[in-house]
Amino acid sequence: MRFTILLFLLLVPRIAFAENLLVNSNKLFNFAEKSYPELFSPASTATFNLDNYLVRYYPNTGNYLGTLGEDIYVYGDVFNGLLKAGVISNFIELEPDSDELLAQLFGGGQSNVQVYGSGVVTSILSDDLDGSRHQRFIIELKSKQTLLIAHNIDLAPRVDGLSLNDQIEFFGEYEWNDKGGVIHWTHDDPEEIHVNGWIFHNNVIYQ
Repeated sequence: MRFTILLFLLLVPRIAFAENLLVNSNKLFNFAEKSYPELFSPASTATFNLDNYLVRYYPNTGNYLGTLGEDIYVYGDVFNGLLKAGVISNFIELEPDSDELLAQLFGGGQSNVQVYGSGVVTSILSDDLDGSRHQRFIIELKSKQTLLIAHNIDLAPRVDGLSLNDQIEFFGEYEWNDKGGVIHWTHDDPEEIHVNGWIFHNNVIYQ
């Protein structure tokens, strides 16, 4: 079976990374679905959290594919239960740091651009209750650029237990302002017109 190739890659040196975990996990899942459809189908099932793993379940084949940090695990009868299958960087090129793109968007005064990134919470603001309710907090990127996250809590769950200095990842739409920018659309679009976004905090996906 072609999947045995994965086991040999366990010998490849590990490349440490800590950021863009959800972005890279989803990229890995998409790669596996395309490369091994006999094991992971149907493609593009939802990613969810299961006991600190990021997981996709494939009902057509009865298998699970998951990540725990940078490690990859598979689960199913064909694997005789739970099997470690390598690290994410063995199979995909990790997504680059997005700080440079966000700096370009800020410097160029651009808006309406879909972006992902990660940062540390530096301020928690009161909810914006004008129209749709938004949970608001400010993050700082490694580049020191700040972003206001405006997370619609009429369309998505509130990010629970958010505290100062917490690390978050986000996928949403960038809007320019003179303080660094705003990220919104961090949720599914019920009308299925806009790209679905999310926030990833403490290994939980909010969308």
